[in-house]
Amino acid sequence: MVQFQRSISTPALLFASISAILGSGWLFGSYYAATLAGPSALVAWGVGGLFAIIIAFVFAEICTLLPVTGSSVRIPQFTHGSVVSFLFAWIVWLSYVGFIVAEVQAVIQYASFYYPALTTGADNALTVPGYGVAMVTLLLVSIINTYSVRWLIRSNNVLTVIKLLVPAIIVAVIFYKYFSVRSVFHPAGTKSFMPNGVHGIFAALSTGGIIFAFNGFKQAAEIAGEAKNPSKALPIAIIGSVVICLVVFVFLQMAFLMSLKHSNILIDWKHLTLLNNSSPLSSMLKQDQLSWLLPCLYVGAIIAPLAAGLMYCTSSSRSLYAMSENGYLPKFLQKLTKGGMPITAIIVNFFIALCLFAPLPGWKAVIDFMTSLLAITYASGPVCLLALRKQLSDEKRAFKLPFHLVWSGVAFYICTLLAYWSGWHIISKMGIAIFSGMALLLAYHIFTTRGKKVQLNWKASIWLWVYILGITVLSYLGNYGGGIGFLSPTEIFIVTAIFCVIILYLSVAFCLPSAVTKEYVKGSLHTHI
Repeated sequence: MVQFQRSISTPALLFASISAILGSGWLFGSYYAATLAGPSALVAWGVGGLFAIIIAFVFAEICTLLPVTGSSVRIPQFTHGSVVSFLFAWIVWLSYVGFIVAEVQAVIQYASFYYPALTTGADNALTVPGYGVAMVTLLLVSIINTYSVRWLIRSNNVLTVIKLLVPAIIVAVIFYKYFSVRSVFHPAGTKSFMPNGVHGIFAALSTGGIIFAFNGFKQAAEIAGEAKNPSKALPIAIIGSVVICLVVFVFLQMAFLMSLKHSNILIDWKHLTLLNNSSPLSSMLKQDQLSWLLPCLYVGAIIAPLAAGLMYCTSSSRSLYAMSENGYLPKFLQKLTKGGMPITAIIVNFFIALCLFAPLPGWKAVIDFMTSLLAITYASGPVCLLALRKQLSDEKRAFKLPFHLVWSGVAFYICTLLAYWSGWHIISKMGIAIFSGMALLLAYHIFTTRGKKVQLNWKASIWLWVYILGITVLSYLGNYGGGIGFLSPTEIFIVTAIFCVIILYLSVAFCLPSAVTKEYVKGSLHTHI
């Protein structure tokens, strides 16, 4: 069998994560964050960056300890067995495929500024011509992903440089023309810096696209098995990408706020109105008589989402490959090209992505749903870190977090709050995605010879079912996205903290025995190195 090749350098791994972060988030995040938080969106970006860094450090430790491709799938299997591994794998894979859709949707929405026939309605659903463009774009991304990972990464390096330059140029011009402290903190003469209070800041994190924007840091973790020097490369790529992109996002938000006029905020921030809300930055440049910058913006508006889509396509195919390798899905998904690319997984992802445009119309609809799924997958990091400290306590770690109990607890708490802040209207739908995946696993386990060989490890999954149920109940009792408001924000913070401590205790108590974990790890590292 053709193996994945360790051919990715440290700078290339860093650029892969930067490329995934600087996808479509920078094209829409400033607008949607402002509608929810007003000028305090700046605080939301800072908080989002801090949260991402805290979570990123957790993944830096576990991925340098176990540098395997498809880490979101493989590592939970090492610590908690097949049921937990599959559920996280299912959510991660669904998220990555959804993000490919989001990136393609972003390109089409910005194109609709000049070609309005591509989308229709306030939610920017695709028209028939829009679907045609989406299909061709998805096909292009998929074809590129069938080439070798070395070629893909080299191409991405060039694209990432362009993606960093475009927002930098736009920010520099707007700063030169409009900069003043007041225009940042009280744009267009508005009086309140926090028009929706702390609630608005937290909402901007989940449904304003901020956490979605930072998601790309995990791309380095997903292709860790293909890094030349993972112990050195992974911490630099994971943490460095978050810090670099945080600077870009904060300056873009400042530039956006500076550009606003009184006519944009006639009612309130929730009803922030531009020339065309489906392509916010295009509208801002047109409004500010900076149309000469539009060609520069559109270079970024096409390259940025497509380059991120390439990385998400890479990661989603690796996730599908890893699920097959674990025995959860048919073996044909493990077929690799001579260049080491999972060809059948790429083809399957292409058709699944095509089917997601209809139920998730518009960029905002995609990221609202996917952000809640992301928060759940991030939660696997702290859980796996604590379990591995118990199961592989004697293993030397190239990157080791200090105060790991506190760090893991804080990271897990953040992940749980991010899921909660996405709102009841999103969390209530999340169960459908989770249980449909569980039904698929059970069907494959019951009706196929290969599936029957997989030991499901139900006992090790007890904590996860309690966790999913608990998040659902908290979301219903809270006051975000249609919750009944039975618990006040303060009560939610306290109850969630207690709940997280209980879940982390259960996750360590019910993790796999050390001997089983060591056997899993031995076989996996032998396969991938």
